[in-house]
Amino acid sequence: MDKLEKHIRSVREGMDIHDPDPGLWDRIEKGLPGKQRHLAAFLRIAAAVIIVIGAGLVLTLRSVESSVLKNNPEIKLVRETEMYYNNLISSLYREAEPLLTSNPDVRSELATGMNELDSLSMQIREDLQDKAANRDVIEALIRNYRLRIELLEDMLSVMREAEESNTKKEAYEL
Repeated sequence: MDKLEKHIRSVREGMDIHDPDPGLWDRIEKGLPGKQRHLAAFLRIAAAVIIVIGAGLVLTLRSVESSVLKNNPEIKLVRETEMYYNNLISSLYREAEPLLTSNPDVRSELATGMNELDSLSMQIREDLQDKAANRDVIEALIRNYRLRIELLEDMLSVMREAEESNTKKEAYEL
């Protein structure tokens, strides 16, 4: 045994007569590094729980919003209108396809006009997605579709007239 240990053993009985301060252990415990780790781990867990709850809330709100939009009569009207006009435009394209293959200039003019109307239609659809599905926006969408149909019908009539005049010229030449 060294001198320090002998000294502590000799004076120990004299030191044990005092009780330590009751808050001493709390102060010691606060200074320990393990306690801070528990707090950091708790904060990480709390943050993860908040993120999970927030994500769940966002997903729930989106699903509720989409179900409300699906049941919105104006949105249903827009979908039905789009289906009707898209079918009509498709039938006009099928009818015009033989004439367009023989007239590449008309095809390019038609594509240019339709592209302009498509960009306008995209802007109108953005208004619909901004929850502005009111009558004015729906009517603008319908006007856009009518312009497309009018463009296709005009193009068809011009090409038919040109084809008929070519046929008449050929008949006269015989």
